[in-house]
Amino acid sequence: MLDAVLIGVPKSGSTTLADWLQSHPGVAMSRIKEPNFYAAELDPSTFSPAFLRISPDADAAYWAQSDPLPVRHQAFVRREAQYARLWAHAQPGQLRVEASTSYFWSPSAAQSLPQANPVAKVILVLRNPVDRAFSHYRMALKYGLVSQSFLEELAADAEGPAAWGRRENFVALSRYAESYRRWSASGLELRVVLYEQAFDAPEVFWAEVQDFLGLHPIPLPHAERVHAAHDPRWPKLARFVQHHPAGRWIKDLLPVGLKNRAKMASASPVPKRLTEAERAEAWTYFADDAAQLEQLLGKNLSLWT
Repeated sequence: MLDAVLIGVPKSGSTTLADWLQSHPGVAMSRIKEPNFYAAELDPSTFSPAFLRISPDADAAYWAQSDPLPVRHQAFVRREAQYARLWAHAQPGQLRVEASTSYFWSPSAAQSLPQANPVAKVILVLRNPVDRAFSHYRMALKYGLVSQSFLEELAADAEGPAAWGRRENFVALSRYAESYRRWSASGLELRVVLYEQAFDAPEVFWAEVQDFLGLHPIPLPHAERVHAAHDPRWPKLARFVQHHPAGRWIKDLLPVGLKNRAKMASASPVPKRLTEAERAEAWTYFADDAAQLEQLLGKNLSLWT
């Protein structure tokens, strides 16, 4: 079924690339950008209530709608018939593409996706592991999912095993070597791109993606990053509004216009930055993995350091 898939990693531009592909007449993007169909480890029944408030599954009302289904960012699709419906809008000759960033991390996806789609092409965008984790942290802070400093959250996260939907996995999702070994052995045609090079020259990156997928070239649809990180001015208030019953009740009462103004007012005008000392300490969680990855890829990764 799949002709191509963007397998990750989170916070590395997959939503922007999916948006570009959505604009190409030769592509039928999945109506759910991240259906997570092949990542069997992702079980919403085990997710924390806080995670599900931010990333809810598609409910029966969504699937009761007629085709083509509304565009949605994420769900946890398990039924083959529902997964197939995500391309009910596809026209003859269009490539069927989806972009579940869980796939790179998921051992089951590295097995089941190639078995079901043996000729699919795979695009993997890898980002400096500290920058990826920090961008992820900023998103989690915005949604009230964390409350400590970045380094404190990294230390706490590193103490336990990765568990999608129950912890943020800042460390596990930025350690790439083991996942790359799995996918490089999948038998699929895999194109690995470094985020820093890709988005420093987006027109070149877009041309290379189109060539890799066998698409006729069209101009870059836009240069803006979709879902670029921004920070809450008042993190404790963000946590209250997102997760406290009273905060959610107040948010639900607000009219749409006032809610949008409140979002704008609550965004910090100054983005969070890591100091050199913080960056150096964070790098200790990833240095050994990055050295392994450099050997596996046969690429110089000095731009990450």
